[in-house]
Amino acid sequence: MPDLRVIRAGLLGYGRVGQAVAAAAERSRASLTAAGIDLRCVAALVRDIDRPRAAPPVELFRDGASLLARNRGPLDRGARGPMAPLDVVIEALGGVEPARGLVAAALDAGIPVVSANKTLVAHHGLALAALARERGVAFAYDAAVVAGVPCLGAIARRPLVAAATRIAGIINGTSHYIVTELARGATFAAALARAVELGYAEPDSAADLSGRDAAEKLTILLHLAGCHDVVVGDLAPLGLDVLDRDDLEGARALGGTIKPIALASLDPEAAGAWVGPAFVPAAHAFARVTGVTNALQLTSADGAAITFSGPGAGPDVTAATLIDDVVEAVDEGVRRPAVARPRAIPASALRQPPPGEWFLRLRGLDALRAADLAEYLAGRRLPAVHLVTIRGAWFVRTTPARWADVRDAIAALRALGADVVALPAIGEDTGV
Repeated sequence: MPDLRVIRAGLLGYGRVGQAVAAAAERSRASLTAAGIDLRCVAALVRDIDRPRAAPPVELFRDGASLLARNRGPLDRGARGPMAPLDVVIEALGGVEPARGLVAAALDAGIPVVSANKTLVAHHGLALAALARERGVAFAYDAAVVAGVPCLGAIARRPLVAAATRIAGIINGTSHYIVTELARGATFAAALARAVELGYAEPDSAADLSGRDAAEKLTILLHLAGCHDVVVGDLAPLGLDVLDRDDLEGARALGGTIKPIALASLDPEAAGAWVGPAFVPAAHAFARVTGVTNALQLTSADGAAITFSGPGAGPDVTAATLIDDVVEAVDEGVRRPAVARPRAIPASALRQPPPGEWFLRLRGLDALRAADLAEYLAGRRLPAVHLVTIRGAWFVRTTPARWADVRDAIAALRALGADVVALPAIGEDTGV
């Protein structure tokens, strides 16, 4: 058997994800050994050292600086000396602080870092990646988006993959599970309760339900695509709470379904972004994805599409991708740097939805005939191609329109007393 390379990992956070990483490292020891890796989770930063934990025992620290400076022990074959640092840091704290400061300190000390923290990467990933390059170490975060499918590294390092002109994805497993349950006839409250029961959602799921989680992930994808001036605040999401079961029934009647979608068009002539529920035609690949499964589709200027799909929620799938990132970070992360690709698309162009078809739900117009509604919409540059009524609500699929015309039509309908929900419709095959 070849000599094993010892990788000593320090965990920032030892909650659900951190403990899942340590358990997965033990469970996958045979596979890692076959790859010549002896991965040891040796230390973790925690708030409460005395809290009972079912995961493999590690040395616990309350202070992050002490963990980063931790001495190596006598079992460390090939150690560089008694004060040598950890080989890698796995950040599993979540949020911005103290995660940002600790990750920066680790990188500054020359320690590679892997993270699943989309909030940290969305807000500070560009700066942390620049620091990692300066120090000659890796900063990897494949588990931050589509956790079960390590695709971000490919997007970062492969110029043709990352040169997409359209990005569309189901990138939040919790919200996707809830919409799937709505489509099956559940109420919103029942769907959320079941998601919490199954461990797909936290008791406080505001980040998922509001779309903030997906907006952070789309920000990361846009940064990788070269839109470096985009910040999370540029992507104002629409929350899931606008939906009810009638919307899913109306979407079926119009030939599709509704999914929680993050999308961006990077075509300078039709730029825009959206985070929130969207109409998906039945022929689209996303329509067949259910539950907590995520899907990400990158479409090039010539219409060719690459799709990544896999589980997007749960500590175990996140842990598996984090461990893969660990192996790459200590072996080859520095030798395969991200491709520099500044984009001409300004952040201001992504603060509104891109041109495309729309799905409308209208309530409060019960006495209006279909012909009258169609004529009304056409007069406001939003022609309808299909209209149905279900339990007093109108559901409409429109022709392609620009956001300014959609916004004006919505304002006019609300002035008539209508309750309006407007969702973009993604194309039959790919893109917007």
